[in-house]
Amino acid sequence: MYRRPVSVIRSRVPGVLILVAALWLLAGCGTTVVIPPESPPDPVPVFLLDHGRHTSLVLPAPDGTMTRYAYGDWRFYAERETGLGRAVAAVMWPTEAALGRRHLPGPPTESAVRAHVRVGIQEIHHFSVDAARAAALRRRLDDIFEAGVVRETPEVDLSFVAYPRSYSLRNNSNAVIADWLIELGAGVNRRPIWAGWRVEGAN
Repeated sequence: MYRRPVSVIRSRVPGVLILVAALWLLAGCGTTVVIPPESPPDPVPVFLLDHGRHTSLVLPAPDGTMTRYAYGDWRFYAERETGLGRAVAAVMWPTEAALGRRHLPGPPTESAVRAHVRVGIQEIHHFSVDAARAAALRRRLDDIFEAGVVRETPEVDLSFVAYPRSYSLRNNSNAVIADWLIELGAGVNRRPIWAGWRVEGAN
């Protein structure tokens, strides 16, 4: 696989930083509003985890356990190449993406999520969706995961496989989580760059 020279990446750093600062001013300081589905016929709880810069999603399983899912740049998130060059590359052009997964014990409650997720959580938002939609999203993500080659990354408490949709600044962990929420029947006011969520009428 071709990788751009570090010198090329470094030469573009000032422009990228200006771009990121502008995007922060335009989009980063706001809050992404989530509108839960109204009166789902077979409600189950889902949990939106705000980790500060990125987001993950916890879905319930039929056996009473839970599964946490996340999305990100493969080399930054799964391989933990977290230096400036990697961060700049991830926002300058599309890169290989990663799907993260971790099974968690039940029951599907906020206290259980906090007890079993072994990375920092700034805030947990939970609301109800229809069980059929939650099962469909879980099945789609699990099918991708089961078809991939797994890499364990204990630093973020997740296992990873390659995800077919490329990572980019406008298609980062927060934006993809917003897409998943739409699959669950929720509404969102935008695809966010930065984490920062508010759930209307959360139960």
